[in-house]
Amino acid sequence: MQMFPILLSLALINTQTNAAPLPEGCALHMSETGKMVTLKGVVDPQGWRHGTYKMTIVAQQGGNRSVSRQSGSFDDSNTETADGLIVLSTTTLYVSKGSRLAVTLQIEDGDRNQSCSFDYER
Repeated sequence: MQMFPILLSLALINTQTNAAPLPEGCALHMSETGKMVTLKGVVDPQGWRHGTYKMTIVAQQGGNRSVSRQSGSFDDSNTETADGLIVLSTTTLYVSKGSRLAVTLQIEDGDRNQSCSFDYER
């Protein structure tokens, strides 16, 4: 009888693990140094060897709103992160207290497309 709760727990853990989607395609990485925020748009070269990208950053600070758009093409010759992801774009912003960022990265390779987004509030 003591095995039943253990088996039930393992079954629930296994179900939750399988239900969570694996990250594929694009991702947005963020790092902070003081009030500076660095955003990197990256893709996994296992699934995306080449294509085009568009990265949009909407920053709201106080009563001001700014929009930054970057776009270009990529292939497996682009710079890579330490964990082997292809870097598409890197942006560093000053972000004060009470500010918000909304970032969207769209990638395409002719046959398929994907997007990922990130919201941040300080």
